[in-house]
Parts: sequence; C-alpha cells; structure tokens
Amino acid sequence: MLCGVQGQTYAQVGEKSCGTDQVYWEQLKEHPEIAIIETKLEQEIQEKLKNIDLKAYAKGTATVYDVPVVVHVIHDYGAEYLSDDAIYNAVKHWVATYMCQSPDTADVIPEFKSIIGNAQIRFHLATKDPNGNPTKGITRHWSYETSQGGEEAKLDDWPRANYINIWFVRLFDASHSGAAAYSNYPAAVANAPYSDGVISLYDYMDNDNTIPHEIGHMLNLQHVWGNNNNAGVACGDDQVNDTPPTKGHLGGGCSPGALYDTDCNNGQYVNAQNIMDYTYCSKMFTEGQVTRMRAALTSGTAQRSTLYSAANLTATGALDPVPDLAPTPEFSVEKGSKTGIPPSERSFFLCADDPTTKFVFKNQSWNDTVTNVEWTFSNSATTPSSTSMTTVINQFTQPGWVSVTLKATGNNSGSKTTTFDSAVYVADNNALPGLGYHNYFSSPGDMNNWPLFNYYKNTFKWQWFGGAGYGIYGCIKYRALDDRSNPEAASGSAAGDWDDIYSPAFDLSNVPSGDANLNFFTSGAYVSGNSAKDSLEIYASNTCGTYWTKIGSISGSSLLNKGKITSEYTPSAPSDWKPQTISIPTSFRGDKVFFRFRYRPYNNGNTCYFDDFGISQFPTEVKEAMEHPNAIMIYPNPSKGDCKMMFTTGTDGKVSYEVKDITGKVMYVNNGVYTPGALVTEDIPGSLFPASGLYIVTVTIADKTVTQKLMIEKN
Repeated sequence: MLCGVQGQTYAQVGEKSCGTDQVYWEQLKEHPEIAIIETKLEQEIQEKLKNIDLKAYAKGTATVYDVPVVVHVIHDYGAEYLSDDAIYNAVKHWVATYMCQSPDTADVIPEFKSIIGNAQIRFHLATKDPNGNPTKGITRHWSYETSQGGEEAKLDDWPRANYINIWFVRLFDASHSGAAAYSNYPAAVANAPYSDGVISLYDYMDNDNTIPHEIGHMLNLQHVWGNNNNAGVACGDDQVNDTPPTKGHLGGGCSPGALYDTDCNNGQYVNAQNIMDYTYCSKMFTEGQVTRMRAALTSGTAQRSTLYSAANLTATGALDPVPDLAPTPEFSVEKGSKTGIPPSERSFFLCADDPTTKFVFKNQSWNDTVTNVEWTFSNSATTPSSTSMTTVINQFTQPGWVSVTLKATGNNSGSKTTTFDSAVYVADNNALPGLGYHNYFSSPGDMNNWPLFNYYKNTFKWQWFGGAGYGIYGCIKYRALDDRSNPEAASGSAAGDWDDIYSPAFDLSNVPSGDANLNFFTSGAYVSGNSAKDSLEIYASNTCGTYWTKIGSISGSSLLNKGKITSEYTPSAPSDWKPQTISIPTSFRGDKVFFRFRYRPYNNGNTCYFDDFGISQFPTEVKEAMEHPNAIMIYPNPSKGDCKMMFTTGTDGKVSYEVKDITGKVMYVNNGVYTPGALVTEDIPGSLFPASGLYIVTVTIADKTVTQKLMIEKN
C-alpha cells in the first residue's frame, strides 16, 4: 500500500540521536512497577492488532484520529525564540508525516514501498487552553531552563489527557547532551503525568522527522533495533512484524551503505528509511508500526485514549478555526549600545544620562502578524515614545526603575497594550562617600538605590525582610527554598537561576592604595543533600554598569553556614551570622564604583540572608573583635607574607604575643602597653616567616591567653 503525497519540505541541521531510551531505563530503574504496566499494555495492543482491518488502511477509509497539541517555547530571546510561522509550518510537516502525505515517500526504495503505513493521525494546535480561553496553541516562557533542557524545562505543562505537550529549548543539560529530543513510552509515564510529552532542541523542530519520531515513542514504538540507544551495535527487533531485524544506523543520510544494508536480515535489505531509525534519511512508517501506534492511542494507558475523544476535541477547540487574536506585546532587554567593545551581558542597569552606553529594547511581540507597535518610556527618556518595529535605543535622565508601555497591533485582529514595570534600572550618578559607608537595611527605605532584580519573575529571589537581622532587625534575604506543589514543582527548579542586588555608586578615590573592603554578614542553610551548593558572586563596575568584573565569590558552608535545615530557615541570634570580607581591587578605587551581588541557587537551597553592609579599611571581623575583647583577628589568613593582627586591649593595656612555627620554635616575641580598652592593629611582617607553612600566634591580654593558627603561603 503506497500512500498519497503532498508537497512539504523540511530542514536538516545535524545528526544528534534520541534520548528516549536513556530516560526510559532510568525511569524503570527508579520505578520497577513500570514493567508490570508495560506487560499489560502490550497484551492490550496484541489483542487490538488481531482485529485490525488492514484493508481499511489500504483504502484510506480507517478512522482519522484528531489530536490536540500545544507547543511551549522555552527561551532566552535567542535563536530558540521560534516564530509563530515556523511552528505552524512544522506542525504541517508532522501532520503530513502521520497522514502519509510527505513527498519524500516517493524516494522509499522499492523493497518497502508496498508497506508504507498511513497512521491517519492528525495533529492540531489547540484553540482553547485548559481554562477555556482562546489560544493559538503556542506558549512562550523566558527562562534559564532553555540552556539546561530536561525535565525541569517542561514548564507550564497542559493536562496530558487533553493535549500532547511539546517543548523546545536551546540546549539540553549534561545528562541529555547527545540528544536532539526525547519523549516517553506510555507505560513509563502512566503514573507520572508531569513528565509526559516531547522535549526537543529548537533546531530539530523541523529537522528530518525528529518530532514524528518522538511522538512515535509516545505511541509505544521502539527504535527499529529495540528499546535502547545503541544504534549500529547489535542486531535487534522492535516487536513489529514488518520491520526487519537491524542494528540501526548512526546518521550518514541516504547512503548506499545504509539503504542497502543486509546485516541482520539474511541477505535482505533492512528498513533504513524508517522514521524510528537514526539514518537521517527517514521517509516512512510501516503498516505494522502505524497499527501499533493506533492501538496505543486507543489505550487508556497514560490517558492516550482521551486525546481524540469528541468531548476533548470540543474542549480544546482542536477542530475549530484558528482564532484571530490580538498580538501579545513583548520585548527583550539587550546588551547596551556602545561604540567599541559591547557589554558581555544584557544591560538592565546603567547610569542616568550615560553618554557611552545606552539601553536597548527589542520588540518580541507575537501571537499574530504584528503590523504596528507603539512604545512609551518613563524616567525622562531621551526617546519618550517610538513606533520602531525592531529596537529602541534609549537613555534616561531620571534615576530609578523604568516602566515601559508597549502597544502591539495585529493584522485585522485589534491591539493589546501592556505596561512592564521595573523593566530596567537607571542608576544615580551622584556617588556616596565610600569609606565609612554603612547600611543596616533596617527598613524598606534603606533599600533606596539598592535595586533587587528577579530577572525570570519566579519565586527564587532577593527581597527585603523585616523578621531578622545581624543586629537591628531588617535585612535582605534570598529565598531559594522550593516549596511549590505539583504541577508547578515538577519543573522550573532553582538551579541555573541567578538574581542580583546592585549597590549605589561609591566614591573610593580617596583610597587609591592600601586596604579597602566590602564588609557584610550572611547567614544561610540548605534543605537537603549532604552539602551546600549555592553561591554568591561579587562584581564591581567603574563603567556605570557597562562592564562587570568578578572580585569575589562565597559558596558552600562559607555561605550556608548553618548547614542542613529542612524547614524554612530564619536566623535568630547574632551568632547565626558569618562575617564576610571582599577586598576591593585598586583598579576599582575611582570616584564612581558600583557593586553587584549575584546569587546562584541550587536545587537544595533553603534561604540565605545578607545584612550590615559597609566599606572599610578593616575586614568584617573587626566588628567582632570590638564586641569580644578577648578575641584576636589575623588577616589576611592565609597570607602570602605580611599580615595584620587586631585585638582589643584590657583594663591595664598590657598585651604580649609570640609567633611559633609548627615545631614550637619561637619566631617572634613582643610585649607592649597600649591604651586600655582600645582597638589595636599590629603589623606582622612577612620576613618573620622563612617558608610556607602553619604558624601559631599566642596573645595574652589581661591574663587571658588566646591562640590562633596562621597559614603562610609564599609564592
């Protein structure tokens, strides 16, 4: 039986493999009960195959099953931001494949033309969403998950009983790095509805038959060599009678070696042009495969049989005309416009009236043919309004958060207007005196000129918090705790996210050399696992936010110092806080310097708190030394040579200290009398230490002796 053909073309971009079987074996290992469901489904399919009327397929009179689909574009406004038209064209290709209307079936070698199968399954982008609202069957989600595609990138899944969910991402994560796409066998997700669907790299949406291949897995087809990912290794079978045994093929296209491969088939050709092979020469399903897919589609396993029901087609609007909806206004913030070397990242934070770098806003409106847009900008923008269909380059006179209003008009579909508050932040050019600056964040007013960015608008974010603090109540906290419930919790975890605190400008020109430090306190915990994996990165900019340089990083137990706490953590005493000091490089001692604190959560984070920020020539530990008279502070420690020791004298002012090496040899002794109750800093010259190693510093203050280790690391 040779099915009819209609014109349809598709692009080829590469030859990655399928990740379905890798996912399947991982699922089976974790849930052995899948094997029982699988056996029952196979028995059901075999019973149905006994009653299949192949003559109906030959005549093209078999029932056509209409199936609603929804396409989710997970993106970061890059090439993966697929256009509506590209998606419409891809769906037409998928339909042509399953309705046996693709022109390249004419290129099937003669040995298999007679068994080309027509699945008579027709896909439709839904016109009603799960709430009954009109849609074109496409959703878009700006997310970091697009760069680490996998289960966590399956955002906003619609009920699998009503829709086939198909997600597109830019890159897969490391566990799926060799895959172009993957999906799930029905038995494997019978009890895991939030995993069900197809997820694919964006450039495989219309590449060869990647998506039809993955939908084949959803309808219980294996690879032609079996349910493993080892194409080209060993002869295997796929439980389908008319697909010959084969090793399968790893790319290469329509080469004679693949088309006329007789390995595993007693001198007869294998079906190398099968959509369930990896040849990248796919042209066809067999009759046996399409009957098997239809049997799986009519099974209740993984709710497949509800997809094509009349009630569901009405509920999803699958057979309704595509609604003419007003476009969705949307824009992206791009790298700042600058002559010379451009910024390395998107510019959300720049100075007011910056003559060197300007904000760039790019129109990304979608959901219709957009014929006109109207922009309106706040904050005394140099371009307060625009009708540019592409980008607007702008700068602002008034510091603070900028709101952008965008009106998008469609082709005979009307218009829609959306205001985006806090789109970008314009920094005040007036720098504050740096040395001696202190902010306790004791009230929301203390957050003025300290903007908090939650770029991806999720629950993992910085926020002011009045329920804790190092000393005075009030601080900034980062909530990485994921306490969402399903279906939301099934995707979009914290790992891969990042959020920023930006400081005001500081004038540090009066400390061109010597010590200058960012001092603050943190307190945090993680909720599961054996170690803390969140990190806090500290950056500096002397270019008004155009370029940023990392000057420090805190992670592990140094950041989440309270260890594992399974409920949401809140510090309750000063002892819960850890002092942090980041040295300010001399290259960032100018008259206008900004700092950025970037939090990178992991999946096991709890909550981390940030408080009591200051800029000083001394490290944060000085505050503790002042509050604890018997404490000594040695910094830096480890040291490459010279270091300082700080202590508070007792009532008589007498202090003695000595330095010994690890063998007990005395390297230095000093006895002094200082002002009683004073904070004293003593230099410990690097010349005392002949070599790298561990040294012991012993200090006696008012008849109380304190010992501290000092690590010397000479170059």
